[in-house]
Amino acid sequence: MNLFLRRALCGMALIVAAIGTAGCQHESQAEQEEVRTVSYRAVMQSDKPVPEKVNTWLGAMSQEDKIGQLMMISLHGSTVGQSQKDVIRKYRVSGVMLTNENLNNKNQVKAFTNDIMQTASTASMVTPYIAINRDKVLRSNESFLRLPEPNRWGQLPMERIINLATRSAIEMHDMGFNLVIGPNANLGVPNVSYTSDPTWAGHMDLAMAERYQINKVWFGYNYFPTVSLGDASFETANDAKAYLNTTDVAVFKRLITQTTANTYMLVMSHVQIPAIDNAHLASASKAIITDWLRHELGYNGVVMTDRVDVGALQANQKIGDFAVDSIVAGSDLVLLDADTVHIDEVHRALTQAVANGTITNDRLNDAVKHILLMKMQTQMQQ
Repeated sequence: MNLFLRRALCGMALIVAAIGTAGCQHESQAEQEEVRTVSYRAVMQSDKPVPEKVNTWLGAMSQEDKIGQLMMISLHGSTVGQSQKDVIRKYRVSGVMLTNENLNNKNQVKAFTNDIMQTASTASMVTPYIAINRDKVLRSNESFLRLPEPNRWGQLPMERIINLATRSAIEMHDMGFNLVIGPNANLGVPNVSYTSDPTWAGHMDLAMAERYQINKVWFGYNYFPTVSLGDASFETANDAKAYLNTTDVAVFKRLITQTTANTYMLVMSHVQIPAIDNAHLASASKAIITDWLRHELGYNGVVMTDRVDVGALQANQKIGDFAVDSIVAGSDLVLLDADTVHIDEVHRALTQAVANGTITNDRLNDAVKHILLMKMQTQMQQ
């Protein structure tokens, strides 16, 4: 009898264990299915309005993914090898800015941009920006449409500007770029500006922007609020703003009001305007980015810095500290060079700043939300 009971009890234990194991497996499979359902691709392909898609994905993102969205990096080389793929995956970056080092010929560039996109896709990352500053492409590179020097654009008739901008936008899209840094909204700066006339600058920039939009390429107006003040000096912040509101900022105000939201970003310069903020460059100034650009001028899109290694050098700061200051001030995206030491330092600094509350969860989510609102405009990704 005892033997019978022991065997019966053992049998019941095995049954309970099997049921428990099956239950755990079922729960695990259900959880996995839920994770697979709440995927970036599924969210993008849903019929929900863009803001709802953004909120859904923002809620599903890990902190690691959010921090990665704050970084636009560059890469060394003319091919995307294992080391470059590792950098993209490790830091889960928001995008890659190609430089002349990466540009040999059209087929090579197509392979390069395609490999970036495939690397991000296989790592279940948000669609990356694949960017280029078109004005900085060497004119000796015969693989690209030869465009005028910046200061020559303003001398062309509008018909010619539209023709060149259209051809360039088509070329960029065909080569796999989804973001072009430009047009330039600054006035009277040698080798940078198109013109000194704010009205004509606005006409040109809006015409170029329309060509990018038609050809489904995002773009970035640069550089806010100005590149240089020249000999101008001001007693008060209001004096500085009044002056710039008649020059570069007059162009930016027009572009902000007349360009479709979330199809473009603004790029911050590293100029310092002591009358507005005597402690920070514009690219790390809350008074300029949050208070002036966002609150006074009403811009609510993506703000990206110019290269933070350059800004850190000008500000006499560590590159990681400068990047953190920029995000705290209201930037959403910091631009880095291809130095992996810099990339790692900035990533560690941003991670630490989020952990200790220097970058608050609200500021982090706000920055990522700006980026997602731009990236999830599906009409720009077809």
